[in-house]
Amino acid sequence: MGNEFLNCRCCGGVLDTFSNLTVCEHCGATNFISDVANKKIFQLNRANKLRQESEFDNAARIYDNILEEYGPTADILWYRALCEYGIEYVPDPISDKYIPTLHRINDESLLDCSFFKQSIELCEGEQKETLLKEANYIDEVQTKYLNIAADEAPYDVFICYKETDLDTGEETEDVKLADELYKELTKRGYKVFFARKTLEEKLSIEYEPYIFAALKSAKAMAVIGTKAEYFSSVWVKNEWGRFLKLMEKHPEKQIFFACDDPEELPRAFAYKQAQILGEKGAIKNLANNIDSFLNGNNTAKTLSSDSERDKLYNEILSKLESGEENGPRLLINNFISRYPGYAQGYWLRMLYTNKAKPSNIKKLPRYLYADPDYNKAVTLAGGNLKEEYTQIAASCNGNLKYQDEFSKIVREKAIDYVNGFDETKSGQQKEKIIEKIRRNVSKVDTYNNKLRFSFAAGYSIFYIGVFLLFLISMIFDLSNLYYMEEIKYALMFRNLLCATIILAGIAIALSYNMVLDVITTATCAVLLTISIFNPYEGFFWIAFAVLGSMGTYIYTSQISSLNENKWFREDASRRIKSELEKLQKVVSTDANEDMREIAFKLSKQFMEEKNIDCIVEVKEEDYITELEKINKIYEYAEDEYTKYIEVSIPKKIDMESYFTKESELKKESVLSTAAGVSMMFLIGLPSALGIIDLTTDKYKRYKHTASIVALIGSILFTIFFFWIAEM
Repeated sequence: MGNEFLNCRCCGGVLDTFSNLTVCEHCGATNFISDVANKKIFQLNRANKLRQESEFDNAARIYDNILEEYGPTADILWYRALCEYGIEYVPDPISDKYIPTLHRINDESLLDCSFFKQSIELCEGEQKETLLKEANYIDEVQTKYLNIAADEAPYDVFICYKETDLDTGEETEDVKLADELYKELTKRGYKVFFARKTLEEKLSIEYEPYIFAALKSAKAMAVIGTKAEYFSSVWVKNEWGRFLKLMEKHPEKQIFFACDDPEELPRAFAYKQAQILGEKGAIKNLANNIDSFLNGNNTAKTLSSDSERDKLYNEILSKLESGEENGPRLLINNFISRYPGYAQGYWLRMLYTNKAKPSNIKKLPRYLYADPDYNKAVTLAGGNLKEEYTQIAASCNGNLKYQDEFSKIVREKAIDYVNGFDETKSGQQKEKIIEKIRRNVSKVDTYNNKLRFSFAAGYSIFYIGVFLLFLISMIFDLSNLYYMEEIKYALMFRNLLCATIILAGIAIALSYNMVLDVITTATCAVLLTISIFNPYEGFFWIAFAVLGSMGTYIYTSQISSLNENKWFREDASRRIKSELEKLQKVVSTDANEDMREIAFKLSKQFMEEKNIDCIVEVKEEDYITELEKINKIYEYAEDEYTKYIEVSIPKKIDMESYFTKESELKKESVLSTAAGVSMMFLIGLPSALGIIDLTTDKYKRYKHTASIVALIGSILFTIFFFWIAEM
């Protein structure tokens, strides 16, 4: 959870964030607070705390994230500028006020820093006066420091190490190792920056100009760390991090490491050779490596000639200008790896990530100040090139106000489009599709009802005939009629009555195919007629008729080519599915293209009316939220009509997920379960429950395994007992 209040930018005390200009009651510093600051209280407090702890790079990343998400505001840009110059606010022992202290001298004045310039553009009144006053003070201090640094003789080697262990408060082992290296290199005639010796007569607040001079002039740096955490400590990281940046500008510089375990080195040191401190003569070996480098190996390898570099640069420019999407990426990364100190490489990557052509970057609405590649390019560039990059960024940033104004117009137009969608060409197409769906829904219902009710009626009558056969036979058996002479005529009457009912059931159940119905009914009629006139062996003929017709129904009812009703139902279901796919295209793809086309026309009209040369971009996010309301038309239709598809074309079950996602599969219906259970006790009830279950589940929402087993089982069960009675 975020904090409820913002903390002071200088001392970290709690502020009242309800005012845009708030004076801290703890240190008296004036804080200017934007709406963005109130939205990002937790992140801003975290970044300010990191800055006060001299974690400038980590703080800068948080500020960049806020700027990228919400756009430029004066307060966040000012904090970002402070990170570039390593500004920490420390209390003045005389006035108790917090004053800015520099930890990162820069060749460029703070007044020329892109972050500061833009911050000044976005503020006014007291806020602007406060910023200018602090910036001028910082610039004066930096100028003083630069003058001190200019008087320093150049260094050959900079030794970077951890002086004190924060946990124990004692001197680290690294101090002894650094001292040993210092003596070894000094003995060989090199001028070495070793803080313990070099700064012993300097005040702590004046360390920075000497550190800056040494970092800038030294051709080699030696970083010593007996523990992994020493490499990441604030001031050690500050020194080697700044040196790595200098190496990008000056490939002739080199950095060396000494540690116990190379695997514990920070990622920034990847692919760089390290001296293992545990080895015998480690410090002397490190000194030898540095000595060898300084005595002739300090010239960076020539990776390619200037003509080759320019050729590759122009090739990438051409690809970017032509709008290639994937081709330039690998070339750009290759270019940067080959020429890490060349500003144009990072400029190329900035163009690629911003989807900009070299010819139109100045016209695009972009906030380049937060782009790491832009900042890298500006840092490495010099003279006219740096001025060109700065002007382009300022122009891109100025275009943002037109982009914001245009985006508002597009959002309003999107609302109008959605409200009047039914009157558009796509909206009319949508209505035609829905009408077709409804017609096919009616067909599905019609043929589905024929299937359901012909099954229910036919199977009910069929079963009644079979059940009467069983019931009459049992009565004959219990009444001992099988031993009387008149039994022949009784059996003939029984067979005639039941045969008529069974034939009626067969005819209705098989009504989905006239040819099949006639053939099966006629065949069964012959078998049942034989049973009438041959009553003593009638059981066999009746059993053949019953089982044969039942098997015919079970087999043919599932084959669409033999089941006319099912074929028509499936055809209508497929049409519904096809129309739903068309509907999805209309309300998503087509509507999106319509709105995009409208937005492009608006962009041309907007640029003409404003008479501007910049490009206003059509962004999908400006209208996609409104178009989601149209997409709900498809979502509703899908929810409403999917059942008419699945009744004929059921979903395929992923058997791999059968046992892990049971909730997504059909479950056995309650009636079906009841039909299966009732088979243990009653003869008639299972069939009745099964027929009701299969008929009432209109769109096949459930599985009916038990119902089907009950229906088939009850027939077999009845025939079996009929045979017992007959025999």
